[in-house]
Amino acid sequence: MQLQVEPTLLIGFCLVLVRATTWAMICPPFNAPSIPVRVRVGVSVALSFLLAERVGEQVGDLGTAALVGALFTQIIAGLLLGFFVFALFSAVQMAGEVLDLQVGFSMGSVLDPLSGNNSTPLGRFHQLLGVAILFAINGHVIVTRAFIRSVERAPMGDLNVDNALSALTSLLGTLLMAAIEIALPLLTALFCAELALGFLGKAAPQLNILVIGFAVKSFITFLLLGATLALLPESVESLIGRAVRTGLEIFTG
Repeated sequence: MQLQVEPTLLIGFCLVLVRATTWAMICPPFNAPSIPVRVRVGVSVALSFLLAERVGEQVGDLGTAALVGALFTQIIAGLLLGFFVFALFSAVQMAGEVLDLQVGFSMGSVLDPLSGNNSTPLGRFHQLLGVAILFAINGHVIVTRAFIRSVERAPMGDLNVDNALSALTSLLGTLLMAAIEIALPLLTALFCAELALGFLGKAAPQLNILVIGFAVKSFITFLLLGATLALLPESVESLIGRAVRTGLEIFTG
């Protein structure tokens, strides 16, 4: 018994597999170290089986040079699509890190066993909560559908270079703005506490404002942290939607 496979279908499967693998390596929530590698590979292979015929129709007669170029294009397409989601989703963790810096918790950053990097307490807490919210709102389905639409729009990974450059340049500003907006309620309270402590230090120089200030700001942070967390579900949904729309705009079609 012989199993015959159309060459174009096999090439299409390989091209989608390359794009899906690079995309799953960087795109939340699949990039989380807590998700086993076999799960990422399984998602990539499943998407490749689903979209192999769609890409195979566009293959035609590719030479060796053209095939290598197509593989490189698929890698770039997968990385860019995943990077947009990763970068904007990082605003959630950045909001927590801004609060850690303001309160003073950043001095106690330790090695995070899940990510393998130094992580501040509130930053890591925001990141874990963001991943949980992402699953709760079916964000993993949203980003997967975005990947499928990107293949349907540009099977060979053709990019709109102008849109890609414009999106990358505006990405940093959007990331910083989103992080500040998420942490703004608590940052406002901490700023008012800083002013009050400054006036107290002038009125009573004998007090150890450094020690008192850390205790006061820690109390305010834990007391009002819910005000920031209440905005997190809407923020995560908005960031994922914006990242998906921006990622799809870079593809021609």
